[in-house]
Amino acid sequence: MPTVALVLGSGGARGNAHIGVIQVLKEQGFDIISISGCSMGAVVGGMYAAGKLPLFTEWVTGLSRFDVFRLVDMSLLSMGAIRGEKAYTILEEFVGDQLIEDLPMPYTAVATDLVKQKEVWFQSGKLMDAIRASVAVPGLIMPVTQDDRFLVDGGLLNPVPIMPTVADQADLIIAVNLNINVDESHAITRQQLVRSQFEDTPELPHHKSTKSERSHLQWNKMEMLIQCFETMQATMTKYKMAGFEPDVEVRINRDVCSFFELYRAKEMIEIGRTAALEALQSSRKI
Repeated sequence: MPTVALVLGSGGARGNAHIGVIQVLKEQGFDIISISGCSMGAVVGGMYAAGKLPLFTEWVTGLSRFDVFRLVDMSLLSMGAIRGEKAYTILEEFVGDQLIEDLPMPYTAVATDLVKQKEVWFQSGKLMDAIRASVAVPGLIMPVTQDDRFLVDGGLLNPVPIMPTVADQADLIIAVNLNINVDESHAITRQQLVRSQFEDTPELPHHKSTKSERSHLQWNKMEMLIQCFETMQATMTKYKMAGFEPDVEVRINRDVCSFFELYRAKEMIEIGRTAALEALQSSRKI
C-alpha cells in the first residue's frame, strides 16, 4: 500500500474539495501518513487527522445559504470584518482540546506571522488554535494574537505548504492546489459538468448573486479584498511549487467556487473526487 504525505492548499470554500480527494485516496488503497494544510486545508486536514472528518462532512454538506449567512458574525473591529466565533465553536465541538502532538499522524497547519513576516508551522499545541491562525484571512477574518506574534492565513506566504512534508519519508507527496487559473475559452469544464448536477440547490428569497455569478464591475468591498487575496495566492502558489514539486498535483479551478460558498460542499466534494481520479490516472509516478 503506497504511503502518502498529503498537502491541502488554501482557497476558502473550494477547500471542501479536499474531502473528495481524501475519499478517493482511501478508496484507491493509499495510506495517508502525514498532512500539511493551509487555511481550509488546515481545517479539513485537521478533521481527518483527528478522526472527525465524517462529522465535519455531515455538517458542512448540510449547510444552506442561510446557514452560511448566520455563521458570518460581523465584527466592529478594524482588524477583521468577521470574528468567526460561530464557526469555531462548531469545529471545537468536533475536536475539543485535541493536541496536535497526540494525533495519530504528523500534522502541520501553516499560518503567517505579520510582525516577523514569515511562515509559522503549528506542529504541537491545541489543534483548534492552529486552525484559527491558519484561516484568518487578512482584513476579512479576525487575526490571532499570540505572545509577540500576529497570526493570519498561511496562504499569504505559502498556499500549498509542501515543505513540512518533505521529511516524512512517504512514497508520494500528493498536493491539492485550489488556485488553478483555467483558460476561460473552455466553454465546458469538468467542474461545470459536476455543478449541473446541483442546480436545484434552494435559493434564499431575493438572494443577490455571488461574485462568481456577477460582473467584476459589481463587486463589493469584501469581494474586492477576497479577489486581491486570491490573486496573490495564485502567484505565490506558482512560486512555491516551482521550488518544491509534488509527485502528484490535484488541480482545482479557482473560478469554480467563491470564497464563502460553503453551502456548495456536496458539489465541491464531487469536483475533488473527479480531480483526484484524473490526477492519479495521469501520474507517471504511481
